[in-house]
Amino acid sequence: MSVHVKWFATLVKRTRSRQAQTEVPHNDGLTPMKIFLDEGFNEVDAESVMMLVNDEQAEADHQLRDGDRVEFMVSIQGG
Repeated sequence: MSVHVKWFATLVKRTRSRQAQTEVPHNDGLTPMKIFLDEGFNEVDAESVMMLVNDEQAEADHQLRDGDRVEFMVSIQGG
């Protein structure tokens, strides 16, 4: 039972795992934010990151299910 995690290239070097793709054991209450914090980031960092679950934008507190795919992307804004 696991969740597949993919990191945007510019985030990889800041993760504890230093891997572009990892698997995280699934457990009840697992959220994208929990994965994000466990990799060494903080809540302020999360303000500039978009979290996707199964290719759809999701809230940081989205309850993950076994087999979900989570992707962390840098949110780029311009004008």
